[in-house]
Amino acid sequence: MYRIKIEERNNGEKRYIPQVGTPRLRTGRVVWLSTNWENIITQYNRYIISNGMTESHNTEEGALNVIEGFKESILEEEGYKVKSTTFKTID
Repeated sequence: MYRIKIEERNNGEKRYIPQVGTPRLRTGRVVWLSTNWENIITQYNRYIISNGMTESHNTEEGALNVIEGFKESILEEEGYKVKSTTFKTID
């Protein structure tokens, strides 16, 4: 899940923060599903997710571009993961 957090400053300026959400199971007296939202940050042409750091953009389009780039990087990383492992015995 993705969203853009929009902060409006006292001077009327708006800042757009791209975020990614991951489902999280919470327990207590009751069990419920919630979403943990983290900011997407670009650094050295890589994407980082963080709760503590924020990177904002002047336009909504800029934030959308970060989200799209983040999605592409996730797909690329999936391609490098090991799908299966087999062994060939050598006599």
